[in-house]
Amino acid sequence: MTPIEIIALILIIVGIVKIAFVLISPKSWLKMAKKMWATPFVNIIFLILAAIVFYYLLREVSIAQILATSAFIALLMGVQFFRYSKETMRFAMRLAGNKKELLRRTWLYIIIWLILMVFGLVEIL
Repeated sequence: MTPIEIIALILIIVGIVKIAFVLISPKSWLKMAKKMWATPFVNIIFLILAAIVFYYLLREVSIAQILATSAFIALLMGVQFFRYSKETMRFAMRLAGNKKELLRRTWLYIIIWLILMVFGLVEIL
């Protein structure tokens, strides 16, 4: 199995387990999710895992392919967020109401996406 296949297999297994938890016992899943999101270093773990996955992806596919796949996933997520548009907009309005707080919470994410977009532009052009 290649590293990409291993990453895909991990996603498949985690996805199936999560869907099973949500369908069988949504409260149990929520309880576990609350514990996970309450742990401060989870963000760092996600960032490290993202960097590892990105490294292996770049060994196999181009940044343009990664960004195109990201667009596909973003569109799928958008469909789901649309179902919760009122809640999503309340959250977005709360964040947008305080630009300083918005930047404090999203600066790293913004920088990462800007780097990815520049990297993609350099490859495409």
